Amino acid sequence: MCFSITSLLFILLQVNLSHFPLKKESYSIIETETGDTLSLTSLVDKLTNAEVIIFGEEHNDSVGHVLQYELYKGLLEKNSSITLSMEMFERDVQLVMDEYLEGLITEKKLLEEGKVWSNYSAYAPLVNLAKEKKQQVIAANVPGRYANMVSRKGLASLNQLQRKARHLFAKIKTPEPEDPYLLKFNKAMGAHAHRMGPSVFHAQLLRDATMAESIFKNWRKDKKTKILHLTGRFHSDERLGTVAELKRMKPRLRVKTISCFVNDEKLTKEMELADFIILTKQLNPK
Repeated sequence: MCFSITSLLFILLQVNLSHFPLKKESYSIIETETGDTLSLTSLVDKLTNAEVIIFGEEHNDSVGHVLQYELYKGLLEKNSSITLSMEMFERDVQLVMDEYLEGLITEKKLLEEGKVWSNYSAYAPLVNLAKEKKQQVIAANVPGRYANMVSRKGLASLNQLQRKARHLFAKIKTPEPEDPYLLKFNKAMGAHAHRMGPSVFHAQLLRDATMAESIFKNWRKDKKTKILHLTGRFHSDERLGTVAELKRMKPRLRVKTISCFVNDEKLTKEMELADFIILTKQLNPK
């Protein structure tokens, strides 16, 4: 029997990550302000006063994905409304997401038309929990075609788009040469940074600013809901990227950050990455 990629992914989604037991020895949670080690329940309690929670992940961390699900479930048990915001979906598929959450279209159609990531099976349990609990899911990211366009043609190319496309991305302010996020990005890119020029960083900023604006607009629309935003941790570590953009929009917004990554060693400089650090261990890589 022959399957298309979409059909195969749909079959894989039936394996729900929430069915796998989360062993305590597979992770540890540290509150950076105190250095205390927390349980997952304690982490949920510590997030009581947060208006926005930004969970920075490594996209291939299977333990981290299960922790995301458990955290979301824990927050929903204590709050009537938790809006899920996701880097993994782009603004131009918000309608598709809404139609899925409302039960109008099938999960198969969400996979076909939602431009889902290749590892969407890691995020499906959260989306389906949102659907079950009648919660909103924000398709927060800029459409990939616009980030690609900026990296190739420069920031000014956005001005050539039709007016009706303008709601799909946020405006960005180019940083000063000593901007900490720019320096961090250039260091991560190494020799490629000089060769590629500033446009690649501007594409990164476009993603950050658009995700921040998506979060802010939804918070302003309904201030009674907490927002849990899932993103790659480069976008949020050290409270840079999306976090910094969000704080520019609303400096007094109560934002808590989490940085989750695989690490079998003791923390040192990582303590400044976020309000909470989650260290995971891949006990069984399969």
